[in-house]
Amino acid sequence: MMKRIFFLLVLSVSCLAVQAQDAPSVDEILDQYFENIGGKAQWEALNSMKMTGKMFGQGMEFPGVLCMQRPNLQRLEIDIQGKQLVQAYDGETAWWINPFMGGEEAQPMPAEMAEEVTKEEFEDDFLNYKEKGHTVEYVGTEEVEGAECYVLKLTKASGDVEYHLFDTEYMIPIVQRTPIEEGPMKGQMAETSMSDYQEVDGLMMPYYIATKVNGQVVQAITIETIELNPDFESSVFAYPKADEGNE
Repeated sequence: MMKRIFFLLVLSVSCLAVQAQDAPSVDEILDQYFENIGGKAQWEALNSMKMTGKMFGQGMEFPGVLCMQRPNLQRLEIDIQGKQLVQAYDGETAWWINPFMGGEEAQPMPAEMAEEVTKEEFEDDFLNYKEKGHTVEYVGTEEVEGAECYVLKLTKASGDVEYHLFDTEYMIPIVQRTPIEEGPMKGQMAETSMSDYQEVDGLMMPYYIATKVNGQVVQAITIETIELNPDFESSVFAYPKADEGNE
């Protein structure tokens, strides 16, 4: 009997070892990921993007436009009850126009909010991640709504940590978990789900993005249009008061 138990234990350990060997490496997962969404070269050639869509939150719907450009320029416009909220970063100043907090004039963002905005890069964090000083670890597998996923832990050069879950069949990310760093939900984990991937000029992108906190959807975004490599005037991102000061 003891020999039989020992044999079963050895067999179990051997099976686990085989499974571990069968798990792809981090770079194998990421290479397949980029191949499936259009290719590394095509993503490296992407210089700017414009998205239009609708945001859903607190029982309301808000149309919005997001403009982004390398290396980290961004401008988000959201129409809320007939008033326009603007959040932008021009490479030096993170600013906003918030008619619900301070009027119609452009102002620097609050410090915590600005810190988060200035961390965002236009390029995918996984693209040439080693050159950026990021590290990526394979954590294991996890099932998400019936889909088996590879879990990768991304530690950015800044020290920020994210967990990305890649569908093992299509090798695309369907969930991202990120600690919330600012605002009333600071300290909690945000879980963002990506779905409805569609092709845009050869690149695959999610058209539906939903964020949950404590299992409750706090925000959802439905993308309507995506334009790749549009030409933006510098004024799209520039802090208006900075422009006025140079006149």
